[in-house]
Amino acid sequence: MAGFSGTNLTGDPVPAISEAEATGDIAALYTNIRSTLGVPVVNLIWRHLAVFPGGLDWAWTALKPLYANGAIVAQAFALRAGLDVPALPGLSGPALAAAGLTAGDLARIHMIQSSYERSNAMNMIALGALLARLDGISEPPGSATETASEEEPVAGEMPLLLTLDAMDADVRALVQDLNRIGGRDEILASMYRHLAHWPPYLALVHVLIAPIAADGRLEPIITGVITEGRQRAARVANGLAQPTTALPDTAQSDIRAALSQFINEPIGKMIAIVPLIQRALPSPSKS
Repeated sequence: MAGFSGTNLTGDPVPAISEAEATGDIAALYTNIRSTLGVPVVNLIWRHLAVFPGGLDWAWTALKPLYANGAIVAQAFALRAGLDVPALPGLSGPALAAAGLTAGDLARIHMIQSSYERSNAMNMIALGALLARLDGISEPPGSATETASEEEPVAGEMPLLLTLDAMDADVRALVQDLNRIGGRDEILASMYRHLAHWPPYLALVHVLIAPIAADGRLEPIITGVITEGRQRAARVANGLAQPTTALPDTAQSDIRAALSQFINEPIGKMIAIVPLIQRALPSPSKS
């Protein structure tokens, strides 16, 4: 990313306009994004695009037809449905209770993970379609039309997105260590910052997922997600709208770099990792 590298201890790992800071048109776009994706959070990539003058409006205007006709939702659902992830040992209710996690904690954790599981897949398709347009790439839609099952929006209130310097040193180290699982760790995945309110849970997650990265099982899942996600995105790219206001070439170049990095790093990685965690967690009704 031009003019930025590394992880900022005081906030987001890339320049971004937070949901709390957003006003005017940006705040209205954030509201539309949350409503359209059916999640209670605006993911980091959208907050990052908001720092480019006109960038978020350009991206969202182009994507509106693909949300309206269900193409993004259907391709994202198919991407998630086709994931072949190993079954991890389940986290039992008694084990989670012994770690100090209440039923309310588990319901909140489940909501956070559900939000990222849903939005990451949609973001992969949406951002991939934008990237395909910028790269002049498109693929035939295919002989079969993807259909999505009806999913209820993810309801709930996200906890404060903790900054690294707001965490105790050991929790900060744990979050950074988790982010290194699966590589691609230049951008800190926001989900771990949301889950940092429950350090014992993050410690259990680390125990669960570190071995499948160490033994080589995680990497093929991540690379498969990225490859398939970009292919699915290219199939719907011809349905993008043409925004009436063109971005300057320099802004297009910076946005292209951002889209590519997010797709190939945190989004692709977390699409693979979140289902591993989510399936190991008891449903709230069974906690």
